[in-house]
Amino acid sequence: MFKRFKEVMKKKEIDPDKRDVEFEKGDFLALTIAAAITMFPVLIGIFALFGLIAWLMFK
Repeated sequence: MFKRFKEVMKKKEIDPDKRDVEFEKGDFLALTIAAAITMFPVLIGIFALFGLIAWLMFK
């Protein structure tokens, strides 16, 4: 299974036009904030679900 995954990943090539893209000064911060805005609500939801299940089990 993993061998096939590695083969597929090797076949994917980066678009030649996008190989030499350089980030600007604030891009890393912007990407970090975007990732946080995307991931934190999902993580909070998962923890809330676990908390709800634990609360229902030990109520």
